[in-house]
Amino acid sequence: MEKENSITQKLRVVFKAIQAHSKKIESTCGLSSVRLWMLYEVHNAPGIKVSELASLLSIHRSTCSNMLDKLEDKHLLKRHRSKSDQRAVRLYITEEGRVLLSKAPSPEGRLSSALSKLSPQQIADLDNAIKPLVDALYYNDEKAALTPIQSNLPHSQI
Repeated sequence: MEKENSITQKLRVVFKAIQAHSKKIESTCGLSSVRLWMLYEVHNAPGIKVSELASLLSIHRSTCSNMLDKLEDKHLLKRHRSKSDQRAVRLYITEEGRVLLSKAPSPEGRLSSALSKLSPQQIADLDNAIKPLVDALYYNDEKAALTPIQSNLPHSQI
């Protein structure tokens, strides 16, 4: 039971660190960390497709599209449909989006940053170690792995 408590506490630290970073970004620039990251990626790849952006962010395409609505509503990016292929939607940052990015903190998430500091062997070990935990949770939501962690979860859910 002692080891289980230790693991639970470590997972709480992971989630709280992610939430604290997200809250800091939101209070600084008015966007969630994921939306700031989206804006950053669109800035770095003008004309990127929604499906390409979703893949870059490891989120579901429909989640990505829904999150882009808020950025478009705030006039931070714009979408253009290809005249030759109406299904292809390309994304571009606006001047307002450029101004916001120039004042915003780094969009890199705490978790991504921390994982990038681990060796390839540590990453492989962590991946192998966490799989049985994920499997034991019996959480059968196909989109769960492709949905960003929200910053506004009540502490009782952590």
